[in-house]
Amino acid sequence: MTATGFNASGENPRGKAYWQEYTKAEPHGGIGLTILNDRAGPLNTFSANATYAYHLGISAKTSLSVGVSAGIKNTSLNADKLSFDVPVDPAVAGSGYLNRVSPDINAGIWLYSADYFAGLSFQNVIPSKLKFANDTVKLAGGKLIPHTFLTAGYKFFVTDDITFVPSVLVKYVTSTPVSFDINGKFQYRDFLWLGGSYRNQDGFAAMVGLNISNTLNVGYSYDITTSRLNTVSRGSHEIVVGFLLGNRYGDWCPRNLW
Repeated sequence: MTATGFNASGENPRGKAYWQEYTKAEPHGGIGLTILNDRAGPLNTFSANATYAYHLGISAKTSLSVGVSAGIKNTSLNADKLSFDVPVDPAVAGSGYLNRVSPDINAGIWLYSADYFAGLSFQNVIPSKLKFANDTVKLAGGKLIPHTFLTAGYKFFVTDDITFVPSVLVKYVTSTPVSFDINGKFQYRDFLWLGGSYRNQDGFAAMVGLNISNTLNVGYSYDITTSRLNTVSRGSHEIVVGFLLGNRYGDWCPRNLW
């Protein structure tokens, strides 16, 4: 048991008193590694990126972070899963997996304080076309293009033990309409959280998370599609496992929550 852990008795270590004494972050950097595998029908995207961010206090309680992520992305097409009404190039039909490797660079800026956050980020900074087998196989008009994300949120205290964090995420992809997510999350101390999300003209999601210890946390979400995609999608599950390495404070959750 520690003075900052969930199991400590008495006043909530993440209650109002803690945030009233909150101060800006000391100048420091952080590194990370992101590995992602996304499968959608015959297409599969795998990416591995190294990340770096630098945090700097800009006022008594406000900090600014700038980060960059760089690595590689492999997009593969399982041609065995393709079916055509008319004969096609044998390089496409029944070819097994076709792969395309491309650089992957992302960047962002993050502003945060004791009770709010705001961020702007860019994904797929380097656009690339989806071509396979030395350019002999192409997806009609297929390419990876830049994505822009803008997000913000604010923390309200319901009681000294329970907080509510509403947030919004606005997304823009070149040549497509702007879309947005509206989210809400209730958190009990630094132990358990429960939330939901609405994505305009697309669907809803329910989420839950648990800090098992001061080094391990898990999260789960279930997404329900309400758009025309629901004819091919019955909903999706997502499980996230987090490891907090080098936690010298012994906290059960990040000291800044964001």
